[in-house]
Amino acid sequence: MNGGKAVVGAVAAPFVAVFVLLLVVTVVLGPRAAAGDPDCPVSADVLVDAGGSTFVDKGGAANAWGGYSNGRIPLSELCAIPWAPRELLRCDATAALEVLNGAFRADFGGDLAVSDGYRDYDRQVATKKAKGVLAATPGTSNHGWGLAADFASNVNRYDSAQYRWMKANGARFGWFHPTWAEPGHPDYAKPEPWHWQFVPGTATQTEPGACLGGNRDLGAAAAAERGWTGSQWTCLEQLWTRESDWNHLAQNPTSSAYGIPQALPGSKMAGHGADWQTNPATQIAWGLDYIAGRYGTPCEAWAHSEQTGWY
Repeated sequence: MNGGKAVVGAVAAPFVAVFVLLLVVTVVLGPRAAAGDPDCPVSADVLVDAGGSTFVDKGGAANAWGGYSNGRIPLSELCAIPWAPRELLRCDATAALEVLNGAFRADFGGDLAVSDGYRDYDRQVATKKAKGVLAATPGTSNHGWGLAADFASNVNRYDSAQYRWMKANGARFGWFHPTWAEPGHPDYAKPEPWHWQFVPGTATQTEPGACLGGNRDLGAAAAAERGWTGSQWTCLEQLWTRESDWNHLAQNPTSSAYGIPQALPGSKMAGHGADWQTNPATQIAWGLDYIAGRYGTPCEAWAHSEQTGWY
């Protein structure tokens, strides 16, 4: 609705949407390989919500691999994180994190800081002593499998744009936030926005630019349900490209306009869903209703935008 293109701090590129409805994917221990790595073992019976980048962490031996004990994995089986070389992860987790970091850096202007990766058993003992209830019992931590990382760069704040970005995009790269650290979830136990875990075999983006779906694809499907195809879709695509580049985290620097349709204020979209800040489907549904109610069609809205610079 706001004239001109919005930005999100240093965010310049449109995000590719993660799945927008609750999608539960069961990854079963067995011969199925992780994307891009036929030799990569897959975690056991993991329930994944790609729409919120969350997963149900069974913990303990459910994440075991390679026949190793927790915290006693040979360093030769792990790979250093290039921009945080003191931190190690299982090599497929490091590779996925590199791709995620590229997207994060493009949108926020810097690397995703990693404060903790693999913890051997002795380090788990020291961490438990220092952090108490916030740390797992030594020998059970997911850090001990090389599948968990603690992030900084404001991802460690539930109320930050960076945390919301991870929630919206982590699943694309196989990185998820455990439900036990999700405020409001029945599993919630500890406030750890910084703790994220890699779930092998779940990534939909294994290299920059290679993703399933996208916000435009989602918009096209929603518009088609209203019969807005052909020239009407062209008008809508041009309108929201001008407004936000189809970026569902876009904020206008001079107003409170927000999201793909640049609702002003963004909180208007709350009536379509409490997840209006991070869910492109919620934003698109609100935007289409707004256009239908105020202009009738996307082409009428586009014509108004052409004349006035806003819609």
